[in-house]
Amino acid sequence: MIPIKQDASNYNFYLLNNNANEKKRRTALLERCNQYRLNIQKRNPGELASMAAMSIRHESDGSIILNGEHFNETYMLKWPELTIIDSRGKAASRQTEVLWLHYLDRADGFPLARRWVNLSEIGGLFYQQAFQGYCGDELAKSWGSNIEGLEQRCLDKGGWSLSGLADLAFEWRALPRFPLCICYRLSGESAEAWATVLFDASASHYVAADVAAIVGKNLVDQLKL
Repeated sequence: MIPIKQDASNYNFYLLNNNANEKKRRTALLERCNQYRLNIQKRNPGELASMAAMSIRHESDGSIILNGEHFNETYMLKWPELTIIDSRGKAASRQTEVLWLHYLDRADGFPLARRWVNLSEIGGLFYQQAFQGYCGDELAKSWGSNIEGLEQRCLDKGGWSLSGLADLAFEWRALPRFPLCICYRLSGESAEAWATVLFDASASHYVAADVAAIVGKNLVDQLKL
């Protein structure tokens, strides 16, 4: 059996396949969360917090809380149960829960490379062409030459501007050590648009390639008109 840390195919299938039976999908995600929890609970919470770049605090009841950001929303993970709530005390959705647990299970403390690469360079060669089609190409089709409108949408969605990458580039921190960015370019007199989603070169130390693709798609879906 392939270790969970290296096998994210089920994660990809159950989140993207619209034909999957909903009950089976929910069951599969719950099972995956439970498996991740068993793995994570074997680790030292202090060391894990350091590797995952999360803050940690000890409560009076003996529990431990890990805090981290997911797209500008703070989430709190209670140890050892590893239940996850947002800043309003609301339980994380199952998709957000499995993403956090996947990240924690994989986190190894590798530093950010500060170098942007495409999906193929973080283990997603098999997914790259399709990913570009349903992310970068769809974003360019949505906004065309209206780069000012896209800029405002990126700001509204909590991104921050990057310089020197393209006509427009914005970064988000999907998880504490999992940044991603979009690059948008207008080309020639026809102002034909081109866009792509890029990841820090260290991303494979924190998420599997197809999980990165899912996060990128979710971001693009929020940015499209």
